[in-house]
Amino acid sequence: MGDELLDWFAESAVAAFLCRRDGDDVEIVSRTPECTAVVGPGPGQLAETALLAGLGLLWPGIDRSPEVISLPDAPDWQCTLQALDDPPTSWLGILRLTTARQRHNEVFFSIAQALPDIVARLDRNHRHVYINPRIERETGIPVQLFIGKSKRELGLPPDLVAQWEPLVDRVLHSEEPAEEEQQLPTIHGVRTFLTRVVPERSPDGEVRTVLSTSYDITQLKSLQQQLAELARTDPLTSVLNRRGFSERIEAELARQQDGDGQLSLLLLDVNDFKSVNDTYGHFAGDNVLIAIGEALQQEVGPHDFVARLGGDEFCVALVDADATDADAVADRIRRRIGGLGPGDRCPCAVSVSVGLATATADERTADLMTRVDRQMYREKSSKSGPA
Repeated sequence: MGDELLDWFAESAVAAFLCRRDGDDVEIVSRTPECTAVVGPGPGQLAETALLAGLGLLWPGIDRSPEVISLPDAPDWQCTLQALDDPPTSWLGILRLTTARQRHNEVFFSIAQALPDIVARLDRNHRHVYINPRIERETGIPVQLFIGKSKRELGLPPDLVAQWEPLVDRVLHSEEPAEEEQQLPTIHGVRTFLTRVVPERSPDGEVRTVLSTSYDITQLKSLQQQLAELARTDPLTSVLNRRGFSERIEAELARQQDGDGQLSLLLLDVNDFKSVNDTYGHFAGDNVLIAIGEALQQEVGPHDFVARLGGDEFCVALVDADATDADAVADRIRRRIGGLGPGDRCPCAVSVSVGLATATADERTADLMTRVDRQMYREKSSKSGPA
């Protein structure tokens, strides 16, 4: 009978328990998930020692009639006891907060239940004392299954556990708030959450639980990434701009200085580009630059990168290419650009002057750019027509 009653109270989300006398002590035999959530060491919870002490103190006066008792060591709580047999050997207990405390708790509960963030309270063993409904939308696991269990005990993915437990432990140890971005697996795929964990102090000043909030920032991170890409991309040609190029070059030179690979640069300048603008207009000139950018991207390898440094000047970085490899690519690019025509949105034939330089050990970006620039102008000066 007792277990059936407890199952009914569990379905109704009531904090109930079955208890019996064990010599001079009171023993709780089983409890509902809601009871597991409210009985514990954290702020707002009923300490189990206070519950057992109160029951033990008042037990001699308890008979078969339902009785509402106050707990001397837990004035915020009341317990209703009902004997389940005759003579009474086991009892059903139902816990509830006093009216004033209930109102306070209801405010927190109402807010937490309605928040779009994941809100949870965890004890020092990482077990959930409370968690709001948002968790079910992200994991597909009913809220009630979380109560009294840790993420590890629930069998959640190891990478999720590996991110959560150190963060909670850090807050419990330092007793200071902490936050971090976490890549968490959900039923919608891997999402990025900003998780903040704060310590909660019990009346005796001890930190026995933490409160966590996890806000889904996946869209925000995607927008930030898009903005970062835009900040590094030339809007006309869609190749890297000077800023994006500088960042990539610095990274490649650092890799080379660590003894990993080579780096060669090609610097291109469109010959007589001013006459293209003067004769056909700036719109046509823009189309020429777009066509050159597309041609360069098609002629380089998957690890190479192309940038427009400004005006009609482009740079190609050839990763893991020595001078011989770079010279072959430069010849191929000259032929490709020389073959552009109306089908490529070019109103006239165009050509480029190309400088080539291969980075030496410990060479700085500025020095490498100076060398390749000189090589480009040396080729340009050997050709007829203004720059």
